[in-house]
Amino acid sequence: MTLHLMTSLTNLPRFNKILPHAAIALLITVAITIFFVYQQIEARKQLQYSHLTLKAQQLSAWLDTNFSIINNVLMEVEPLTADTCDSEMLFELRSLMFNVAPVVEIGMVNSAGELICTSWQRHHNAIKVNPPPDQYGLRFVGPLNVEYMQQPAFVLARTLRDGSEVNALVRIRWLKNQLKNYASELGFTALIDSDTGNPIVTNGLYSHPKPATHLPIDFDLIIQAYFQNNREQIAVYSPLTTLPKLSIVISDEKSILIDNDELISPTGFLVLFIIWLALTAVGYMLSNYLSDSRHQLKRALKRDEFINYYQPIVAHRDKKIMGVEVLMRWQHPVEGLKSPITFIPEAIATGYLNLMTSQQLAKCYTELKHLIDKDPDFIVTINISACHLLSQQAITEFIRYKTRIPGLVLEVTEDVLIDETNESIQHAFITLTQAGIHIAIDDFGTGYCGLSYLSQLPVTYLKADKSFIAAIGTDGMHTHVLEMIVDLAQKLELTVIAEGVETTEQLDYLTQLKIELHQGWLYSKALPAKVLLEQIEQRGFTLSIPAS
Repeated sequence: MTLHLMTSLTNLPRFNKILPHAAIALLITVAITIFFVYQQIEARKQLQYSHLTLKAQQLSAWLDTNFSIINNVLMEVEPLTADTCDSEMLFELRSLMFNVAPVVEIGMVNSAGELICTSWQRHHNAIKVNPPPDQYGLRFVGPLNVEYMQQPAFVLARTLRDGSEVNALVRIRWLKNQLKNYASELGFTALIDSDTGNPIVTNGLYSHPKPATHLPIDFDLIIQAYFQNNREQIAVYSPLTTLPKLSIVISDEKSILIDNDELISPTGFLVLFIIWLALTAVGYMLSNYLSDSRHQLKRALKRDEFINYYQPIVAHRDKKIMGVEVLMRWQHPVEGLKSPITFIPEAIATGYLNLMTSQQLAKCYTELKHLIDKDPDFIVTINISACHLLSQQAITEFIRYKTRIPGLVLEVTEDVLIDETNESIQHAFITLTQAGIHIAIDDFGTGYCGLSYLSQLPVTYLKADKSFIAAIGTDGMHTHVLEMIVDLAQKLELTVIAEGVETTEQLDYLTQLKIELHQGWLYSKALPAKVLLEQIEQRGFTLSIPAS
């Protein structure tokens, strides 16, 4: 039956068309298999990391909340004087103590280091302790053995303005019970000194990794190593916000990530076979769709369905609109407004992009003529592809529209410039810039080509990719890249335009970097020409942004 089926398939007229898609689908299926196995291993690892991290963060947050409450209580003692320990003061100290469950005593130490007054009594014979340090934030001391409590405790203290000290005695047992609530079965939980790693309170067999190179602990940290207990463990460290000198650490045994016999089961092979068939079918149908898309694009061009949207480019100092980026949209009669990502690849493949851009330029000039006549330096950026640079007709048309739109800027992505030795592209750039047209590199920093083209080609603008802007305040690596882009632009005397500006935090950071031109939703979304012109007519060329 199988042989008969294969014979029949070879006789089908479309079999030769299906075969390439089947081969590509097989390669993709193999890649998916490798990726899936890798992801399976990583997922188990990340699950274990996430579980411990969540526990550490929950415990840290709980301690921060309670330590903040204790700190607020200690701050209420600020008006009191250590040397005054009358009945009224004792009543006040006891009232504060009874409001905080873990605190068993509040004490007052004068500037000479003498414990004079506690919430329980006045010490007529002052008890000599350490003088208060010149440290005005919350601090800890301990753990200590308190004789009358017959159990260990540790102290949270603040130095007052007069040099005296107020402190709160906290039960270790209270802390230890909380550590038990977050304990793992195969590890340990501890409250430790962030600088030395010495334990304050522990649950389980606490130990350090070998070697202990993670100290001091300044931020959340995950370590997978052999510990001093000769066990391979994973440990999550989380410093407290209220007391960074204290950290929570939660550890667990390193689990077996995945068994060899679990990599691909018989069911897994069946699933992969189904995926291969599905990919083959999808590839074949997609091929037919792309072929049909040629006719769709042709009809759309005839019916003038491609329209322009404009997103303002703003000078951040005075919020003045310096120009716009022209963005193409497809007003599809059935599917509605379509983003360029859904049709530009097909337009390039079918050879219609040049004609679409020609229509875009014509509409742009018609719609923005009023603005351009008012301000000839008004920037108008158009996105182009390699097919434009390799078309003499397109280059000629750009030059023709330069006379109508003096501030015309052509945007290209880095991938267009991967082949730095392409003489046709270099010649196109030279021809365009000689005609007074400026060139902008879009999504700069995400490409794979070298940077030599920046000095070889006549580039005027660098548009920093929105991923670097979005990472401001969250991803230190991306912000470092952004800083390097700005530094590079300054050295090459290029103008940076920041894309994707959405928050005032991003705005403040970009201002520090002296990036003058911004573009993003913080100022305005991409707008139809009518809406843009109405806003400019009402407000002028100045945009307002939400107050921070």
